[in-house]
Order: sequence, then structure tokens, then C-alpha cells
Amino acid sequence: INLRGRLRNMYKIIKLYRHGETMWNKEGRLQGWLDSPLTEYGKAQANKKVEQVQLVFSSDLGRAMETAKLMFPLAKLLTDKRLREIYLGDWQGKYISVLTEQSDYNCYMKRPGEFVAQTQESFQAVTQRMQEFFDYLLTRAETNIAVVSHGVAIACLVAAIEQRPIDLLWQDGLLEGGSCVTLVYQQNKWQIVREELPVRF
Repeated sequence: INLRGRLRNMYKIIKLYRHGETMWNKEGRLQGWLDSPLTEYGKAQANKKVEQVQLVFSSDLGRAMETAKLMFPLAKLLTDKRLREIYLGDWQGKYISVLTEQSDYNCYMKRPGEFVAQTQESFQAVTQRMQEFFDYLLTRAETNIAVVSHGVAIACLVAAIEQRPIDLLWQDGLLEGGSCVTLVYQQNKWQIVREELPVRF
């Protein structure tokens, strides 16, 4: 009962950022759990002025940690693998221009609600781990936190908060590198209170 009352009265504000542009983003290659360094443009995206926060969490993938360190150089940084990008199996490292010739990749992009993962992680699994991480944030004392994650992972979380089906996962595209969605926990639920303009596919 005490826990329920505490959660009902809790207020948290979370800035959820996508990492800056990477070399593979620029080259049109899928990364998933593989990595490539930030481009100079990606570093500039991460170096923009941001509000001070009490704590920063990042995916444990290099591009997210690099973004977090550039964005919040003085803040305490913790990593969590639940914030990783979707695992893309044998698509990782491949050029999107090649993958568009494959029926399963076209299903992933055009009919995500019908996509059945083979060597990849499912959208449902990504959504679950992102939700578990945000539930974990409710156990933290800090009320003003920044989180650095990845495009698809963020899209999955936002769709779940907005109660959109997986079929509509891509309706808003993906966040631009260095941009964020602002999430507030109040009245016993997560709410999106402001969203920067996304990049369309």
C-alpha cells in the first residue's frame, strides 16, 4: 500500500535522447548491437547545449556512451544494456540498399506488426526491456534524469506509452541524432509531454 501511494504521488522527468549520427548511419548500414564511431556531425549533435540533470544513463553500446559523455561531460554516467538498440542478427553491418531486396526486411520496414524475427530480436522484446528499464527508474531517488538510447528502441517505448500497435511503429519515423523525447511520470503513468521533430524514413 505504501509503495502504491508513493508511485501515485511520484513525479519524474526524463529526457530520452538518440545517439548522434555514426559512420554507419551515414553510409546506410545497419548497426544493431554492432558499433561505429560518431561522425563529426554526430559529435556536433551531441555537443549542443542541454539542460543539466541529476544523473545520466546510457546504453552500453559505444555510440550511445560517446554521445552521453559529450552531451553531459560533468554528470555521473551509468550504463544499462536494456537501453541497447534492437538486435538485428545477420542484418547487422549490411547495407540497407542490399537488404531492401529481401522480403523479411521489407516486412520489418513496411508491415512491422507482421514481422517474425528469425535471427533478429522482436519488437515486443525490445519494448519489454525498455519498459522494464523505465520501471527501474521509478526506484531511483533522482527526479531529473537523462537517458541516451537508440532509434528503434526509443520508437518501441514511445509506441507502447502511446498505446499504439506495432503496425503503427514507424508512423512518426525515428528521432534525429541528438534529439530527445521528454517523458514525465505523474498520476501513476508515463506521459510524453514534448517531442522534437523526427526524421522520416
